[in-house]
Amino acid sequence: MNKNFNEMSFDELKCYRREVLWRSLGLLLVIILVITGMVFMDVNHVSPSNQNRFRGIGLTTVIALFGYLKPLMVANRVMRDHPDWVKKSGFGAKIPLPMAWHVKRLCVLGASLLVIGVGFTSLYKPQVQQTNVQDQIDIIQMDHDLEREQKFDQVLDTITPEDKKSE
Repeated sequence: MNKNFNEMSFDELKCYRREVLWRSLGLLLVIILVITGMVFMDVNHVSPSNQNRFRGIGLTTVIALFGYLKPLMVANRVMRDHPDWVKKSGFGAKIPLPMAWHVKRLCVLGASLLVIGVGFTSLYKPQVQQTNVQDQIDIIQMDHDLEREQKFDQVLDTITPEDKKSE
């Protein structure tokens, strides 16, 4: 099928149209995964720099997939320009999609999903306050010491002015 879209039969164009449908569904899957990854990162308080890196990876991947989808969109335009072909050929497809198209589509989609998956797993690091029991005991002890010191200073402040008067 190395012909121009305008020179193809309606059945050949339907093959390209089905390929556009499959590629569009793959693109939709990638977009949903990118949005889900961004929501998980936002909800679980991942650092803003990692969120922005993942957004950049996701946006770049989606734009690349749009570029992968665009050349086949001409087949839809040719089909819209010739509505009489639908009456002649019918709506069902008579030519199966070539196996090479399935393999190529799966390779491209698999690579895209791999990029998104690796990007998410490498950048997904929730920021959690990590305190163990000893740290909590130390914090309580420091607070207690600070309170005692403040009380001691208050007592000294109340005692020293009288001492100064007696001198």
